[in-house]
Amino acid sequence: PTSNFEIFRQHIMNPNKPFELSVQEGDIMKVQKNLVLSLASDSTGVGYVRNIIPMTYLNSVFGKTGRFNLLLSPTMIFQHDILLRSRSILFQRTMNPQQISSVQMYKDNKAKYGYKMVYDVDDFIWEGEDKGEAIPDYNFGKIGINKEVQQAALTIMNMMDTVCVSTKFLGDYIRSHGVDKPEIKVVNNVVGKYFWGPQRKKAIKSKLTKPRVIYTGSPTHWNQEKKLKGDVENAFCEFIIKNVMDNKIEYTQMGGLPFFFECIANKIKVIEWVNTYQYPQVIREARPDFSIGPLVPNYFNYSKSDLKAIESYAYGAVFIGSTWKGTEFEKNPSPYDDCPVNVPYNITVDDLDRQFWELTEVDNYNRVIKQQYDILDNTGRWLESEKYINMMTQIF
Repeated sequence: PTSNFEIFRQHIMNPNKPFELSVQEGDIMKVQKNLVLSLASDSTGVGYVRNIIPMTYLNSVFGKTGRFNLLLSPTMIFQHDILLRSRSILFQRTMNPQQISSVQMYKDNKAKYGYKMVYDVDDFIWEGEDKGEAIPDYNFGKIGINKEVQQAALTIMNMMDTVCVSTKFLGDYIRSHGVDKPEIKVVNNVVGKYFWGPQRKKAIKSKLTKPRVIYTGSPTHWNQEKKLKGDVENAFCEFIIKNVMDNKIEYTQMGGLPFFFECIANKIKVIEWVNTYQYPQVIREARPDFSIGPLVPNYFNYSKSDLKAIESYAYGAVFIGSTWKGTEFEKNPSPYDDCPVNVPYNITVDDLDRQFWELTEVDNYNRVIKQQYDILDNTGRWLESEKYINMMTQIF
């Protein structure tokens, strides 16, 4: 708190003065720097997962005590009294070339106001000569990323004190491509109990005879217009079609109907893209027993987090995701390497089918469900966990 209200008022009215003001010898007035200014430039799912939801939660944790106050803004703010109180400024996925000059203004004023500059990035957006070193063609988000954007992201990151990434692979990549000034810190994605509920799913008592299976990925994993199967260019596609046609599973497809499932359109449930706040409720209503995460090897997926897996853990469905183990790509990470259940991306339909039905047995199913919940509880993957809260407070 300020030592003198009038001095503080005069300080606010004179923005050219530094944030510390010498009143007289031995008497230095400081304002309370407890504001985290969070600039959310991505209004889609990632922007909520990496910024809006955790910042809102942290505000509820620290807002009453005044240790932190989180100010979320979709635009950059240069208001003097706000910068005066800011201890950190978070730039979430800021990569527009036209934003470089604005970020430079924050950089130029950093010493004057005494804040920390933090960047957050969750996706791979660059390109190179290695196989798969680019945003894949099936991802329609590639349209908005050009070389100027790729370079702007690196330029802006180098103005920061800390760059937060969702995976070690992504952090190592940007470090090797010129981001050599800031600290790079891996901040794992988390899921909120207040979204998914704190209760563990009850153990099943009999074999699942017609299990409910769900896919919750976005339409960026395939390309409807170009007729590219993308991340479903593997056994998962035929596995779903086969078991739906044989009336062995109930299948729910989120994100709209892909062209490759048009042959079973009248036998499955299709849910269009929903907003982040409706998303958990829609999944809970589907009551899935299994969730699938098919992927193919490329740099975008090497950089990808295990968000879909931990969401599945939270709503109590056994998650089955792709890895590159035992293939030519195994030197690179898959987001699902550490999941209790995973399969190689080139698994055959017969092997996938066999492993799936083994997991419907009582002991196997209950064992995996427990392992998944234990991962959330013991590794700080809940938004509300002490580990996550402590990590974020240290960053800010």
